[in-house]
Amino acid sequence: MQLQRLKAMAVFAAVVNTGSFNKAATLLGISRPAVSEQIRKLEELVKVRVLQRSTRTLSVTPDGEKILPLAQSVLESLVMTDKVLSQDELRGKIRLSTTYDIANKWLLKRINEFSTQYPFIEFDFLISDDRVDMIKSRVDLAIRVSAMDEMGFVARKLFDDELEVYAAPSYLDTLNEPVTTENLLSQRWILISNLKNGGELVLQRQSEILRFSPVNFFETNSPVFAKDMVFSGMGLGLLINHITRDCVEAGKLVKILPGWKARQFSCYLLYPSRSYLPRRMQIFINFLMNSK
Repeated sequence: MQLQRLKAMAVFAAVVNTGSFNKAATLLGISRPAVSEQIRKLEELVKVRVLQRSTRTLSVTPDGEKILPLAQSVLESLVMTDKVLSQDELRGKIRLSTTYDIANKWLLKRINEFSTQYPFIEFDFLISDDRVDMIKSRVDLAIRVSAMDEMGFVARKLFDDELEVYAAPSYLDTLNEPVTTENLLSQRWILISNLKNGGELVLQRQSEILRFSPVNFFETNSPVFAKDMVFSGMGLGLLINHITRDCVEAGKLVKILPGWKARQFSCYLLYPSRSYLPRRMQIFINFLMNSK
């Protein structure tokens, strides 16, 4: 009841200030009938007539004059609230969680570009190769490789990628023969723990499928550290294409068994709800979704 009264009083003040129901509707962003309804509700609540109105004239009654100062203060508070919110639309902080490899190889240049356009939007980055609880950590957005177990969250695909087999020239130089599908078990492997299928690796080339379980391997939860280990010549690695591209172009890594791919996966942008997102969040989400 109290909220309804405040709303009706704000409408009453807007009508008095503008001198008409139509102008008050425009000022408040509501319809002309809604203005009339709010004035009717106010008069029902205070049990007096606050306006005298006809088709051509509008005036405040003596009883209306008594409550007008309070109504004006309610309207002023609403206007000030709107001003504060509009000023904060392109300000404030976004707390974002992702893994180090995505942050370094995909997100960093986009954040730099976005911050040039919106310098007053700040970021708090929570970088971890472990899964972060978005609610407990008060995370606004997360960028993750999988969205399958994120029930209750909005998940929007950012990009697709693949795992393929890579090695450093220094590792290949230690071998007595080229790497083939027949001698994969004899190789030392670098495995990314959250991207492998249990203890089994699966490679596919069109309709051909190859399954095997490495017996000599190192394992890490970090795709970037896995790439560094492969780069150091410590073994073959199933690596994500987008974090190896620069090393391949520089000749520091070599793609092994061309045409054979371990798996495809998608990277998603996650956030708790589509409703009532701050303007800064909407702008940043749209920026990432349209980023190439």
